[in-house]
Parts: sequence; structure tokens; C-alpha cells
Amino acid sequence: MNGHSRQKTRNQIEEWMMSALLLLMKEKPFREIKITEVVDRAQLARCTFYRYYKSKEELLMRCCESIFEELAASMFMGDHHTFYRTALAYFSFWLEHREFFDLLQESNMLYFFMQSHDELMFRVAKEVKPENAEKGGFDFSPKVRYHFFFGMGGFWGMANRWLLHGCKESPEELAQYVVAYLVESYELEPGCQYYDKHKAYPYAPCYIRLENEF
Repeated sequence: MNGHSRQKTRNQIEEWMMSALLLLMKEKPFREIKITEVVDRAQLARCTFYRYYKSKEELLMRCCESIFEELAASMFMGDHHTFYRTALAYFSFWLEHREFFDLLQESNMLYFFMQSHDELMFRVAKEVKPENAEKGGFDFSPKVRYHFFFGMGGFWGMANRWLLHGCKESPEELAQYVVAYLVESYELEPGCQYYDKHKAYPYAPCYIRLENEF
């Protein structure tokens, strides 16, 4: 078997095991799931599981990584060259993957996801900007690192609250709230470049004119 075929087989096996675990999480709490149940549902041998993973927690982490890989891929699709479009893509992604979030919440495993959130988001950032692919989190300047954590903390804080409370607002509304927050921040800092040039703020607070996105 050549390298390409081996990788394809590995990917298929991982997909089967991840799918089996997520199906079982719909039926019972994560902590009650046995590895034997995972391999039986995936129709694989127990030794195959241990060839790839040391524990069911490691398999769940692979599920989380897979979600963030999809997030990275989604950021390449469409026009995300404005802040509003980027925010819209982010919230739309989590709405589409709400079931995964709900499974973690119902299994009391959301904390597990949160423990690795920052590192997984760093991976997304590297995918979106491949020139940074060789960098680790502490290879960036303190300014870049803390800007990143400030932004990601805010985005995820909104998404987390939104998902927990049933996604009552649309992704478009959430994206507008994010931009409105930045607009209102301009009012606290009238020396910003946009104000200096136009003698006005880019949007009225809480209202976004899409033709004037930034």
C-alpha cells in the first residue's frame, strides 16, 4: 500500500471512529461510553482504536480538531475581506455546527473543548495566513498574541452565550453587534484614522450600512 492509500485508509478509520463516538454521545453521557462500544459501532477491532488513540478523550479531541479544520476551510470560502463578513462567517459556522456544541454541553464536556480552544484557534489562524504556518503561539509579538486572544475571547464569548441560549438572534445580527461595538469604541477615541479623514464615524451605532463595511 503506497503512502497516499495509507493516509486515505487512516482518514476513513478516523472518520468511522469519530462518527461512532458522536452517535453514542447522542445516546448516553460521554463518561459512560466504553471504547468497546465505539469500536463495535464503527465495526472495527479494539486494537485498531489503540493504534490511533490512547483514550476516548483523545478521540473526542480529534473530533474538536476536525471541527476547527472545517472552520479554517470555511474562512477561505467566499468574500471575508471585511470585518463584518469575517464575523458573519464565524457565527454562521457555529450555527451550522450547533449539534456538536449541544452534544458537548449535554455530556458536560464543554470544558474539555474550552481547554484547547485557544490552541485550536491558533491553528485556524495559521491556515488562514499560511505565512505564519511555522510559528507557534509565543513566536508572535506580545501585541499580536494579546490582540488575538482579545478578539477570539470576544468572538467565542458571544458564540458560546448565543448557542447556550438557543441561537435566538441570526448570525447577521451578531455580526452587526460586533461591528457596532467597534463603532462605539471609535467615539471613545476620536483621533482614529477614519475620523481624521472623514470627520465622521463609519456607521451609526447598532446599524451597519453594508456598502461601507470595514
